[in-house]
Amino acid sequence: MNEDRKERLWVTSFFAAFVATIIFSVGITKYQYDGHSYYMKIDSQPIISNVEVPVGISIQGYTYQGTAKDAQGKIGSFKLSTDEHDIGPFKAGQIIKINVNRKYGIVDYQRVTTKETPVKAR
Repeated sequence: MNEDRKERLWVTSFFAAFVATIIFSVGITKYQYDGHSYYMKIDSQPIISNVEVPVGISIQGYTYQGTAKDAQGKIGSFKLSTDEHDIGPFKAGQIIKINVNRKYGIVDYQRVTTKETPVKAR
């Protein structure tokens, strides 16, 4: 095998491994974080508790429990936990978009406005 073929084989192998790594990363990210969106309106006071964080300090945590609707109006019951350093605490009347993964539960949440909420989810 001459040097030119060896180099071409090495570059092709490297490129194939690079593409395979990207495809695997996208697939595993989609598996872990992809989900169904629900919209929950905060209509009750949260349960407040202390949460230990890894550095050994205690911060306040907030747990919201209630029902939420998806874009088609399907209802689900959820328990959302956040803390004072995250985007919580939420005020009464705020709408929270919750992304729910079938395997891992709630994987993401964010505040949304009424305009960003589908009509059937209001």
